[in-house]
Amino acid sequence: MIEVAIKLKVDLESLYEAWGWELYENCGFEHAYDAIRVCLQDPEAIFSKINISKEHQEVLLQTLHRKMTINPFKIRVDFSLTCTTFDGIEVIKEALLTAKHEINDETWKLDFKMIAPPVYKCEVITHQRAEGEQKLRDALAIIKRVMRANKGHFKQMGEPTIIGSNKDDTDVAELINYMAAKDQDDEEDGEEDNQEGMGDIDLTENVVDAEESDEEEKKQ
Repeated sequence: MIEVAIKLKVDLESLYEAWGWELYENCGFEHAYDAIRVCLQDPEAIFSKINISKEHQEVLLQTLHRKMTINPFKIRVDFSLTCTTFDGIEVIKEALLTAKHEINDETWKLDFKMIAPPVYKCEVITHQRAEGEQKLRDALAIIKRVMRANKGHFKQMGEPTIIGSNKDDTDVAELINYMAAKDQDDEEDGEEDNQEGMGDIDLTENVVDAEESDEEEKKQ
């Protein structure tokens, strides 16, 4: 915030008053840091919730990309492969290569390595934790399919696990999903409040009964 204020040549306090405090108040997180993390990957998700000008948006994003980096997740899953047929080794190679070719592309790179026979591991490094875990599951499904088709045996040793210093970090995708879920809850709460309010309105107020009106006219 200090660097953004310097670049924009404005007081830091005025910057907070303009939109800084809204990072806390409007985005649904306990700390603005989570909003900033989301802003790095999905700026519009945050900018749509705060009153920030285009000029301030550009300077903020430039500053974030220069000063702040998001550590990627390293996700790993272990599994065992055995095949007692004559071509057992080739069957295992085929299973691993098939998974590699079907999953890996310009965006995703999964590594398959042997720990010690018959245990293998599959790893991926990514900023998208949920998507990375799903890619590992997809790879295991392919390996299982190929192994069974060739009379081999597959056994998953556990669920995909975060390894490394940031294993307790929250994935940005999860933060975005949290924001979307909170927005939906707020909308539902607003609809309930409107319905409750309608129940308090006397729709018959100031309405004259038709029969009473006719009697008054006859008297006149």
